[in-house]
Amino acid sequence: MTDLKNAVLATLAYYDVFDFPLTLLEIHRYLINPARVDKNIEGVGDVRLGDIDLTLKELITSGRAIERNGYYFLSQERTATYETRIDREKVAAQKWKKLLRIGYWFQVIPFLRAVLVSGSMAMLNTDEESDFDVLVIVKNKRMYTCRIMLSSVASLFRARRKRFDKVAPDKFCFNHYISDAQLKISNESLYNAQTYVNLRPAYVRGNVFEELYRENPWLNRYIYNFTPSFLYVRRMIRPSRILHAIAKIGEWLLGGFLGNFLETVLRGYQRRRIARNPVTYASGGRTIFNDAQLEFHPHSAERAILKKYNTTLTDLGTFWNYQELDSGWQ
Repeated sequence: MTDLKNAVLATLAYYDVFDFPLTLLEIHRYLINPARVDKNIEGVGDVRLGDIDLTLKELITSGRAIERNGYYFLSQERTATYETRIDREKVAAQKWKKLLRIGYWFQVIPFLRAVLVSGSMAMLNTDEESDFDVLVIVKNKRMYTCRIMLSSVASLFRARRKRFDKVAPDKFCFNHYISDAQLKISNESLYNAQTYVNLRPAYVRGNVFEELYRENPWLNRYIYNFTPSFLYVRRMIRPSRILHAIAKIGEWLLGGFLGNFLETVLRGYQRRRIARNPVTYASGGRTIFNDAQLEFHPHSAERAILKKYNTTLTDLGTFWNYQELDSGWQ
């Protein structure tokens, strides 16, 4: 079996940036591709849990990793991250209840295909001030109609994060929309790969969640063992036949000429607002607005996170010249 030490250390190092020690199953699931971290590796074949377990024992014996109650981290100095993770999981459990309670009403929205929770909520790594980052999948050619309806429903519950909110606990941050006709995600990086493999479906219609991953095989160039399996506790919005029926009626009413006209009007209105917003052109972030995708990350943490990750790798001193690049910001 190819030596996995560097890949396991790199995986621990990445999640250390988030003060997030990993279990054996999580290290296996989120394992950074060994070919990225070791210039002498071209292919390693299957990596089993037993291989990861054996590697962790070797790292612990050599003092390069620490284990506590089934959680693994890089050094004794990072022991506090174990308590941090347990505390944040308790906070996240309460926040998920709020998310699902409000998200229940999203089922009434026509053309909505999925609400996928990302960021700290997906990882159960939240603090009291955390908002609800979500990736939204919508029906093709109804991006702007669905967006304004989704924002309106969230606003009714005072649960929509607005652009001037610096802190927005328990509010939905709709910062990424993609069309169900174009699920391929560009802007590849380790940061984005780890973000997308951590997505948690709160609401899904059809097979769009599985289709998302089929359209993005590049994820495995970063995350070696990833498959879109459901190896986690599923937290899903309780289905409502009534709300779903209303949404279907709305799709029927807005499926033809009237819907096309409304989409054209709403597209023009929203694009003008986005284009006139100075934040759209801020450096160090990315804002995309077209018919296939809306992305609002004018101030992303990606560069800072990857910089800290790369610094940790350098401090570990066991890697050649391996460094990760960001996905490219404007």
